Amino acid sequence: MSLTEANLRRWMDRLGPSMMALSYGICRDRHRAEEIVQEAFVRLWKDPPDAGEVAFGAWLRKVVTNLSINCLTRTRRPAALPEGGNDGGLSDQRPGPLRSLESIDARTRLEAALDRLDEHKRAILLLRGAEQLSYEAIAEHLGVPIGTVMSRLNRARAALMEELDRIDRGEDAADRVFDIRRYRHA
Repeated sequence: MSLTEANLRRWMDRLGPSMMALSYGICRDRHRAEEIVQEAFVRLWKDPPDAGEVAFGAWLRKVVTNLSINCLTRTRRPAALPEGGNDGGLSDQRPGPLRSLESIDARTRLEAALDRLDEHKRAILLLRGAEQLSYEAIAEHLGVPIGTVMSRLNRARAALMEELDRIDRGEDAADRVFDIRRYRHA
């Protein structure tokens, strides 16, 4: 099965923003995320999944997740700072310009805590939270049993809560005592 240019454009319009948000959420670099999403759509164009259009969303989500994690694993550069409010696809989920200072502070705290997590924990939290995938869909996406998804999500949520507590206490990421458990992948 091959895609027409018009059909590919339709899928890019439909899935592009959510794929961009997913990639940006994992790699925290808008330019990398753009490249990753572009690469995913090129792969879709060249070799779409055998299951047809019905599988495009899940297939793209899996490709974008893997490319984003692989990009971080290869480079291990510090995450880029967010660019002037342009978050590569997340902006359409944000409230209007009159949002309260509390919501700005909460978003800033959450983004800082997510930045402190490893990419695997960020990815599973984003698949569940931002993409709103079920445990079953995440299990299929990652190729692991549902129980593994549940335990990884539990560890990722606990790590996120710990980072939020550290931010509230004013601890800088560099101030932390080395803890080998923190580096254990979810």
